[in-house]
Amino acid sequence: MILFGTTHRVGEAITTDDIIAPEWRDSDDPAVLAAHCLAGVAPALAEHAREGDVLLAGRDFGAGPEPDVAALALQAAGFAAVVCSSVDPGFAVAAAGLGLPVLVCPGAAAAIAEGVVMRLDLERGRIEDRANGAIYDAPPCAPELIAATRRAQLLARMRRVVEDEGFDG
Repeated sequence: MILFGTTHRVGEAITTDDIIAPEWRDSDDPAVLAAHCLAGVAPALAEHAREGDVLLAGRDFGAGPEPDVAALALQAAGFAAVVCSSVDPGFAVAAAGLGLPVLVCPGAAAAIAEGVVMRLDLERGRIEDRANGAIYDAPPCAPELIAATRRAQLLARMRRVVEDEGFDG
């Protein structure tokens, strides 16, 4: 499975509290989660992120309580994948369950600039910076994660169609 997305960058040691503040975790509205996603570390990010974008992060990404809500907030904000230097194992598992691939590749996370289009080949674990053609290798994603990502992408497209065209069923 191939994903394309525009990159957005956050720093090192982004915790689940940084991804979604504790006071917003109980919301069952994806729009609320999206609006407050990463607000403490990148206040304008929720406005600029679009469906299919890729989040670039440094080391120790996603540590903290309730990683499933944090991963859901990232998806609600539009992120299709995360590329980071290192990730909390609990966050990686929670994100995979929701179809949000987290690729660990310190070289790509450090070198790829914000605002460029990135190509991710989940099956091969290849990350391409479309601005300069640089290619980075990450561990390939498991078939179960690829299937979950396909489902998540399909649901996002269906949601967009219903929002754009309405539903009269």
